[in-house]
Amino acid sequence: MMHNNLYIARQPILDRAENIIGYEFFYRNNHGECVIDDPRHATASVLVNILNQIGSSSAFGETLAFVNTDGPLLLTEILRSMPKEKFVFELSASMKITSRIHEAVRYYHALGYRFALDNASFNPHYLEAFMPLFPYIEFAKFDVTQTDIEQFSHAPNPYGKMKLIAQKVEFYEIAEAYEGLGFEYFQGFYFAHAHLITQRRIDPQYMDVMELFTLLQEDAPIEEICDSFKYHNILSLQLIQFLHSAFPEHLDGVLSMREMIERFGKNALMQWLLLIIYSKSGTKAMDDKNPHAVFAQQRVDRMLALLNQVSPSVDEKVQDHARIIALLSLLEGLMNVPLQNIIETLHPDNEVEDALITRTGMLGRLYAAVLKLESGDVNGAVILLRSYGITHENIPS
Repeated sequence: MMHNNLYIARQPILDRAENIIGYEFFYRNNHGECVIDDPRHATASVLVNILNQIGSSSAFGETLAFVNTDGPLLLTEILRSMPKEKFVFELSASMKITSRIHEAVRYYHALGYRFALDNASFNPHYLEAFMPLFPYIEFAKFDVTQTDIEQFSHAPNPYGKMKLIAQKVEFYEIAEAYEGLGFEYFQGFYFAHAHLITQRRIDPQYMDVMELFTLLQEDAPIEEICDSFKYHNILSLQLIQFLHSAFPEHLDGVLSMREMIERFGKNALMQWLLLIIYSKSGTKAMDDKNPHAVFAQQRVDRMLALLNQVSPSVDEKVQDHARIIALLSLLEGLMNVPLQNIIETLHPDNEVEDALITRTGMLGRLYAAVLKLESGDVNGAVILLRSYGITHENIPS
């Protein structure tokens, strides 16, 4: 069964003045429920939903995103494709700390990635397992419903150099007590409940993801990778949203998917695809037609079909521009990214900007005609393209 919406929950983390410094994000399944069967899938799903679909600006803006991270994911290179200045990765108290996990945390910390302890404890077994990681930890989160507050007064405090967060705070008195102990940040129902975010989901076909992942594993030439993306518009759309969320500098001035891919790099692209695979967000059945994905595919196809009708011998550069215009317009319409924000990030040339904003020039006319066709106004599309020799008989459906 195809699910057309994604769900993710978030709860703010506040400082002593009740300014929001970040949000913790929680996995929710296709029914909006907190049912976790596979921690790696849950973490990957949260990251894909935030970066590929919702977008970091909408999800958490200029604050931090706190995301639970499982051990196996730390042993991959996936985190290297994440923006380290935007995320704090929480290490669960149930995580088994092995020498490989220790080395992974040390390695990522050296690269500038940030970590928090989730449900930190004074339990001797917990301290024995997690203390080797303490030099690499920035935040320690304590569940106030499971913590004996007296331990902060009487036991040696190994967490003294970390920024302390009191979570599951439900009453003012609890917040006040933990503030008196030196806690800087707070989270819980007293301040705000977790809010469920719902958005249209636009998933690629699973086989498309695997095809591209295999090409990258085989170190296929960049030309072959870019040619493959031409046939995978949903993946192209997600990659643009991901880069807009995580690495907007890779989008500055680019006018083709090839430029984006070359800037991002083949290894980072492979890790991004692996994240999608782990998230299980790819659609496996070819007959599972998500209407949003179908709509996106049709817009790109119509744009290119009209371009072929208007100018059959047009060069590849113009085709790239036409495809980018269609994809960027979808970023606004389906993924809620304001068009002005897109223009400010990409700094496209005048032809693309005019097409998107004022719908002028040949590509602007084509884009305006596509919008007419989507609304069922064939006559309006023909009128827009009459000067290019387009009639009712040869306009693409």
